[in-house]
Amino acid sequence: MTGTTKAGSKATGTDARFIGDVFGSLVFSGRTGEDIDVCPFRARSISTRSAVITSDTPALRGEPVALRFDGIGIRHGQVERVFKGGFIVAFGLGDGQGEGLSDRIDWLKLKARGKALERRGFPRVLPRDGAARAIVGRDQVEPCQIRDMSQSGAAILCDVQPPVGQLVAIGAVPGYVVRHFEGGFAIRFVEQQSLGHLEAMLTLRTDSEKQLASRRIAQVARRMGVDE
Repeated sequence: MTGTTKAGSKATGTDARFIGDVFGSLVFSGRTGEDIDVCPFRARSISTRSAVITSDTPALRGEPVALRFDGIGIRHGQVERVFKGGFIVAFGLGDGQGEGLSDRIDWLKLKARGKALERRGFPRVLPRDGAARAIVGRDQVEPCQIRDMSQSGAAILCDVQPPVGQLVAIGAVPGYVVRHFEGGFAIRFVEQQSLGHLEAMLTLRTDSEKQLASRRIAQVARRMGVDE
């Protein structure tokens, strides 16, 4: 006989839980018009059934929300309880949402103890000098700091957080914003980069680095069939 929870859903066994900070971004999926916005958050804990979320964005009890957790992925749920500075979200158990979540929570526990294997495809490195400029619009250039970087993307500390999905450039390297975190955002580069030249392309600190960037941009333009 299949066991059931009090809510009538299939039992999932032990409710795996991770207590610690997990960052991500959220959207209140029931809102429309100007009320729709992608907002950063910090989860204080997460289990297979719920999460405790802190966010500057006010929530309403009962409204649906979609959350993208770093290292876990996207989960859909409903605001179960609101408190000062955040809320508790209860996850839906339909559409296979719970599949693999327990394993990912176990990975978070191992990672917090320093025993998890790095899940990124490329290792992250720290820049020698992370000062750079973020181009977030045709005429908008913002000072920023490179927190860390890899051949596939970078974490950027910046006062401005472009929307998730927006194309931006750090120095001469274009990429898409994939998530927000406190004090900045992460991008995934449009093209895989050479780690040996990456910091030069991101910071453009010297004339030779700017010349290197110009050559790289010209190469990309020729591959795409774009006139310089």
